[in-house]
Amino acid sequence: MTPPVTADALAAGITLQLDQLSERLSQAEPQQAAQILRQVLDADSGVLGRLSALVGTGTYVTKHHAQSGVFPAEMWLALGRTANTLYDLALDLDEHQEVFEEIATRHPLTTSPPTATQATALVARGRHR
Repeated sequence: MTPPVTADALAAGITLQLDQLSERLSQAEPQQAAQILRQVLDADSGVLGRLSALVGTGTYVTKHHAQSGVFPAEMWLALGRTANTLYDLALDLDEHQEVFEEIATRHPLTTSPPTATQATALVARGRHR
């Protein structure tokens, strides 16, 4: 029988895998990058969605422990704000899933990439608080 994995070992393994995925993403071609981002940023089943759920669970756990006086209330409130922010970010990014899907399934381009002198427009959207 295999001994159960400790929470520390599980978190360390996830951290290592995220580092490996980040390295792969940094070297990915556009289609592979879109595939990776589509899976990572999926609000329901992707890494961001699952991280948001994990922090949400942490909020409930710290609330319980804060009410019993073990954790400071500020910890519970900070985790709650973080869970809300992650959830909002996941929803914002979920709007772009179709674009990632389209790029990920697109046939490779036969033309050369744009030259360095071509200007491209990047649009940044921010949330005002």
